[in-house]
Amino acid sequence: MKQLLPLLFCLSAGLLAGCRADDVIICAPVTAAPTFANLRAVAPAVQKFIFNLAQAQSFRTRGGATVAFGPNAFALPNGSLATGQAELRVREIYSVADMILANMPTTAQSSRQMLISGGEFNIQVWQGSTRLSMALTVATSNGSNHLLLTSPVPTAGLDTTRMLLWKQLTSPLAGTPGDSSAWQPAITRNAGPGVQTPVPSVNGTYSVSFPLDSIGNWNIDQFWHFYQSNSSGNIGVVVPTSVGATATRVYFRPIGFNGLARCYAASTSTTRWNSLLPYGVDVVAVVLQERNGQFYYGTQRVTTTSNLVVTPTLQALSMADIVQRIRQL
Repeated sequence: MKQLLPLLFCLSAGLLAGCRADDVIICAPVTAAPTFANLRAVAPAVQKFIFNLAQAQSFRTRGGATVAFGPNAFALPNGSLATGQAELRVREIYSVADMILANMPTTAQSSRQMLISGGEFNIQVWQGSTRLSMALTVATSNGSNHLLLTSPVPTAGLDTTRMLLWKQLTSPLAGTPGDSSAWQPAITRNAGPGVQTPVPSVNGTYSVSFPLDSIGNWNIDQFWHFYQSNSSGNIGVVVPTSVGATATRVYFRPIGFNGLARCYAASTSTTRWNSLLPYGVDVVAVVLQERNGQFYYGTQRVTTTSNLVVTPTLQALSMADIVQRIRQL
């Protein structure tokens, strides 16, 4: 019975979010993860909606976003039109804490600069074990083969500049092994080469359309323009050497802004990590590490300066304690 309670809670929350009565929402139970590899289990759950492919659809998520598309809009991998029923899967992330839990930092791929986020989204459509994509030859209800996403503008921590749409590849780019988590600009094809897709904001809501292809992750983001006139450089984090360490994640959380900078290992020893940040800004270094099944967590708040290296003290904690501290950042 205790194992059923988280699932019943998720189902109730989905119904309260304003979805139609015939929508089926399946939530992963939000419980303390048993391993570091399963830390995403305490991040926002993937929401699942069953729908008829022949009908236009509009689904509202628990976070207040809406995903809409027209009828007969999806194709099988061989290009033929998908028919029958399918499943829409959506994960939405709006806060720094959830970015850490889901391991979804907001770092640009090309420059490794931190981005300020208005929301991260993973959107996929599946039919059984087959992943579908937008049917390129079929127009949706808004006149194009695109999916329409509207989402709430976060109430705090944004930059003052207009947001743009970014994408995250499902596999690493050439020359950047293991770095598929970094973000690339989503380009507007009909506006000319190299023109990034703008995301308008009206009455507290973003609205953007994009094709649903092999890319699953989308980010409403912009560079950290508030400190664009500041000099910048690599800020270092030293992590204790441990033979038993099996996984390490290092981030910088900017105080007062909705973003998360990924740190990259500066050597194969993975004891020194770097992140490109502007100088003179208030940030918190966050370190997560697993050693022989034991979890360690540490933070250190600093003001960035040239050649700064910080060494957060790590504590052995339960995963539940770590999750609680992350949510308090």
